[in-house]
Amino acid sequence: MPKITINDQIYEAEKGKTVIQVADELGIQIPRYCYHPDIGIEGSCRMCLVEVKGAPKLMPSCATPIADGMEVRTNTERVQQAVRYAMEFLLLHHPIDCPVCDQSGECWLQNYYMSVAGHESRYPLGGKTRRRKAFDLGPLVKLDQERCILCTRCVRFTRNVTHTNEIQIFNRGHNSEIGIFKDRPLDNAYSGNVVDICPVGALTNADFRFKVRVWFLKGTDSVCGGCSTGCNMRVDHSARATGGGVPGYTASDGQIYRTVGRRNIDVNKSWLCDEGRMSFHAMERWPRLQVAGGRCDTNIMTDLLMTIHETFRSLDGAIAGLGSAVNTNEALFLMKKYFKGRVDFRLGNEVETYQERQDDLLRRVDKHPNTRGALDLGLAGDLDGLKGLREKAEKKESRGMWISFHPQLVGEDPPEVIENLRGLINALEFSVVSTTHEFDWTRRASVLLPMAGWSEETGTYTNYAGRIQMTRRAILASGNAEPLHAFMATLLRLSGVDVPAEPSAIFDAIAGEVPAYSGLDYETIGLQGAVPQQEVAR
Repeated sequence: MPKITINDQIYEAEKGKTVIQVADELGIQIPRYCYHPDIGIEGSCRMCLVEVKGAPKLMPSCATPIADGMEVRTNTERVQQAVRYAMEFLLLHHPIDCPVCDQSGECWLQNYYMSVAGHESRYPLGGKTRRRKAFDLGPLVKLDQERCILCTRCVRFTRNVTHTNEIQIFNRGHNSEIGIFKDRPLDNAYSGNVVDICPVGALTNADFRFKVRVWFLKGTDSVCGGCSTGCNMRVDHSARATGGGVPGYTASDGQIYRTVGRRNIDVNKSWLCDEGRMSFHAMERWPRLQVAGGRCDTNIMTDLLMTIHETFRSLDGAIAGLGSAVNTNEALFLMKKYFKGRVDFRLGNEVETYQERQDDLLRRVDKHPNTRGALDLGLAGDLDGLKGLREKAEKKESRGMWISFHPQLVGEDPPEVIENLRGLINALEFSVVSTTHEFDWTRRASVLLPMAGWSEETGTYTNYAGRIQMTRRAILASGNAEPLHAFMATLLRLSGVDVPAEPSAIFDAIAGEVPAYSGLDYETIGLQGAVPQQEVAR
């Protein structure tokens, strides 16, 4: 491997990489605006200049490949002066919008000015060039041309990633500006990513705009629950209070305001589709189920679970469970253990579609995050899914059943699914429905339990490729809702089986019993492949 010297330290680096890539791997900070590892090299912002021994001028580190014996310096006075000049040039016509800009608090212009520039403006405030402000590029993205520094990240994203080419650079020289053709709005399925990668406040999210300042938000690393790809994301939510008193959890009793891509080159690089990015709004689409209900005399959770267990035990083994491919591995594992293997999860054609692509980038036909996990746990047996369970209930082969239902992430279910669920409940002597939202058909259940949804519980999902990833609890569940694994752990303890309630301990039990998970460690599941949020990809 080539050896390269950076700031008097010798390192080995992979052949073919650029100086900035090696520096990022080593934790050496080099300023940049236009460079992004997943959209191609431009070399236009001139912020990442470094000294290379033997080169007559400063070199852009994003476009300079390493060579054996190369000597690089990133912190000399010459480099620092060049960066200050680049910053001064970029800020000449930049508006003083910080008090009203959504990017304030996470703006690279602010950060780099304070860390590497600090100059006083030599340009009169009244002489700044005025351009169009806050107009729609598409349904999700607004553009403020005055704030744009022409890093061309958005241009290269639509050119090299989505291949849709909506955003272009118009005019020349000082009159250059980004924009779109009037008949070609930015409405591709990944348009929100241009906001994530914009280093300044030029591109803003129309859904998030002016809702909250970023320093009032807390970010929780998690996994998108919108389909079987399992894209890595960060959930940004209000952080007014912590806790809830639940062992093993640190959550914020607040509201989710946005989600942004978290870089994992093995899964989603830095991207999210708009459907997954906005899926947290689905939690608001229907009324949340706050407290337990049904045909029982109490809504106290401990008493209800005792009643449920006693009733199931009285049905002489004619019981079963219908899980969901939106439930975590931990929840499905405990459900299978409690019902002694008589558990299925299939509502429709999830098994046939979980690997089928919806497009050439990230989206998949199956809109469930854990179909592969349910399959690995052996939940696609001879019960034959929802239709088979309904037939068995109508034949009285199953008299009692627990049904787990997550409408907020699977979207509007086909009418036949709802009809089969309604028919299943009508055919059962005793039915328990745990769900996140209230629906007319769920009120027919003997017991109705409020269940935590995505972003309200910690656990693991297995994506279409068999990759196990951690979804982390960001906010507290609504009302008295609890995660499904907590319900199942209580029922198992009532039946005499000592099981832990913490997701980490449950996963260790899975790793000890399920071959597909053998040898895996819970502490490393949430870290594999995911890159901490760096300046290269917020």
